[in-house]
Amino acid sequence: MGSLTIFIPARSGSTRVKNKNLQKIGKLSLLERKIKICKSLKIGKVVVSTNSKKIAKLSIKNGAEIPFLRPKKYSTSKASTISAILHYLRFLKKKNMKIPTYLAILPLTNPFLEKETIISAYKKLVKNKKINSIIGFTEAHDHPFTFIKVKKKIYFNIFRHDGSIYSDHERTQDWPKAYIGSAGLKITKTSYFLKYLKEYSPLFGIKAFDLKKTMGIKITKKESFDINDRTDLLYANQFLNKKK
Repeated sequence: MGSLTIFIPARSGSTRVKNKNLQKIGKLSLLERKIKICKSLKIGKVVVSTNSKKIAKLSIKNGAEIPFLRPKKYSTSKASTISAILHYLRFLKKKNMKIPTYLAILPLTNPFLEKETIISAYKKLVKNKKINSIIGFTEAHDHPFTFIKVKKKIYFNIFRHDGSIYSDHERTQDWPKAYIGSAGLKITKTSYFLKYLKEYSPLFGIKAFDLKKTMGIKITKKESFDINDRTDLLYANQFLNKKK
């Protein structure tokens, strides 16, 4: 089957919510909640990549591994998660440490992703030899047929391949289903990343999954819920309070 490492990116310096990774949902911070879920899976070790001593200390306390503090150039607001992943793999290679067969990239900001969903995705990836990656997706909240582009003038039909324009007389339930990928669940064979170890720069754009060999797994809208600002934090806490 090969080995799996659960990779949790957790840099400090969020601009929209100060110390976002340490904000609490219920009694646990986003960091503690994600580590707890990942540890309970018992399918691989849990590694947190951070530039923060405070986050590192709390991660270790909750059972995650901190192999290093992430360098500044991979911790800016412009540096991508990919840069952190490749930095981790380069570290393993330099130290002659075992490189895992699979990486599960699970950000902190999706607190409602279910354990069963993660395990199911991992099993699907291992079983299907024709794919390199698996990502979560959910039904889009807003249909792209209604999207517009504003550039000097308004363009209405940017997602209509036949050039037609959205009409108020159309029934939205007759439109084809539209889905959106979730940043909260990506599992990829590390072999996909290894070819980029030498040529990659922090701002160079590659995906955290193999576009040509990717399978999707449908997740619920609750699981795809992503915390970006304080309003999202409020909604998340309200949801937990309703469950009690």
